[in-house]
Amino acid sequence: MTTRYTLPLRHDVWNILGVSLILSQLFISIGAEKDWFELFQDSTFVPDTLFVFTLTSTLWLYVRMVTVLLQQKMDWFERPIARILTQIFFGVALPSVACIFIVALYFYLHYQLPLSSTSFPDYEFPFTIIVIAQFNLYYLIYYFYRKSKTLASGNTAIEAKKSIVGVVGRKNVPIDLQDIANAFIKNSVVYITTFSNTRLSVNYTLDDISVLLNEKDYFRANRQVILHRKCCKSFMNEANGKLLVELDPDADAPLIISQLKAAEFRKWIGAN
Repeated sequence: MTTRYTLPLRHDVWNILGVSLILSQLFISIGAEKDWFELFQDSTFVPDTLFVFTLTSTLWLYVRMVTVLLQQKMDWFERPIARILTQIFFGVALPSVACIFIVALYFYLHYQLPLSSTSFPDYEFPFTIIVIAQFNLYYLIYYFYRKSKTLASGNTAIEAKKSIVGVVGRKNVPIDLQDIANAFIKNSVVYITTFSNTRLSVNYTLDDISVLLNEKDYFRANRQVILHRKCCKSFMNEANGKLLVELDPDADAPLIISQLKAAEFRKWIGAN
């Protein structure tokens, strides 16, 4: 299941600002012949600190944005190899290369020095790569932390929560979890279809709903649809290893299961 596990920006921003300020001092000190107190009295201390702080926080925000976008496209569990390679390219390699050009431009404009004549290639740049990799690792660790908490709380929620409330017109209608045939997203709204073919909108995300449902009976087909075993009327092979699933009741659109999830679906639908 594709899950969005990234800190809300309003909570993350203080980590970004605080750590970026600390890192700016480390970057300035690396490779310097003076100690920090001597650097502090230097006229270049303030502009260098502002530049490094801005660059570091910008790179962190970029890594954060890349991680959020990639998480919407490919979950770490669903496509691990593709996710690792894509994360390394967009989350580590690309910002590292961009950092070289930005720092080179800063030294040229502010000090009229070529980057090769500074300590950056030997000292700061290797440290930069490590820092950028740590930004990526930070969100990876947070992902698994939230994933473990969600699974743990989900087991309790399944036992404790028996129904959720949906909306039909102006009516609020309780829905027994066992009556859910499928859940899907249409025009950014989450809908639930019951086995009696009643369709209701709900104030839940599909991730919220999937935590409440028993994985033996329900399958997250893709980012748009969750279905019950009994809702699957039939399925057939499509091109490129995909599956076309016929639902009853339907989910308002043809359900296509990707090649990557086809084997998982076959195993789930055939399980006792």
